[in-house]
Amino acid sequence: MSVQDLTVSKVAGKRQSRFTAESLFVPGLLVILLVVLSLVSPVFFSGRNFGQILVQAGTLGIVAVGATYVIIDGDLDLSLGANVALSGVITAIAIARWELPWPVGALIGLAVGLLIGLINGLLSSYLNVAAFIATLGTGVLASGIAIHLTNGLTIAGLPDDFAALATGRFLGLQGLVWFMLATFVVGGVVLHFTNFGIRVFSVGGNRDAAYLAGVRVSFIRLMSFVIAGLCGGLAGVLLTARVQAGQPGISTTLTLYATAAVILGGTSILGGQGSLLRTFFGVLLIAVVQNGLDILGVAYSLQQVAVGAVFILAACSEAIRRRR
Repeated sequence: MSVQDLTVSKVAGKRQSRFTAESLFVPGLLVILLVVLSLVSPVFFSGRNFGQILVQAGTLGIVAVGATYVIIDGDLDLSLGANVALSGVITAIAIARWELPWPVGALIGLAVGLLIGLINGLLSSYLNVAAFIATLGTGVLASGIAIHLTNGLTIAGLPDDFAALATGRFLGLQGLVWFMLATFVVGGVVLHFTNFGIRVFSVGGNRDAAYLAGVRVSFIRLMSFVIAGLCGGLAGVLLTARVQAGQPGISTTLTLYATAAVILGGTSILGGQGSLLRTFFGVLLIAVVQNGLDILGVAYSLQQVAVGAVFILAACSEAIRRRR
């Protein structure tokens, strides 16, 4: 490691997760939920249902990986849900209307997600537009384009081999789950074991100090948004494959869910601190809550109340961390 890298590592500060009671909070809460729901419903504790929980977590988990990068570097991406919707719609249009081979349609969907991330990054890091405003604007723009291209209707008629991309099984798990796990593994290696990851933490910890240490702050922020955009594109393609349709109104709450999962997992909303492993536990917690409420037959309106409580829990955990 060079002298510059050592300096940047110091700037990054608390980038490595510590084994503390705080780090065990979400896993512990997850275990408690699993035990309680298993006692309440005999259907819950089964291999089939656990597989369904992972499927429910799939899209959210992929998006949460990208959101973790952006939040750690001190920014916020409010366009993730719209990114998923537009990427999925473009994928469906390319396959069903343009009659392109599904691998080409999937690549086009990925490119759309990457483009949205690139625009977010350029606006925020190079034009100095507040990330909150920039990503809110691109999110509304992407959502409007998705509705315009489909007239608000669902695009169906997608081939079965495309659906198999998300629903095909390997070692008992659906393709969507494997894509989510692979995204977490690759994202975790890059974030925690490369010089780029060190720089992401350093930018979020103290941008001025990172700049003085020789870090290309604007470029790191740009790449974080690009990663988030690519994750959104991948989630959109896989979600479209799973439901075998392009739906412009899908994933309207995904941005909030992903952000809550990241913060609940221990990533500071102020940047500079976080972990993809803990984000993974945050994603699982939300998926378990949703799955448990479905099994218990809880009304959708009350499910929203429960998920809202999870959001509040995430906000409270963040507030407590700030005081330490």
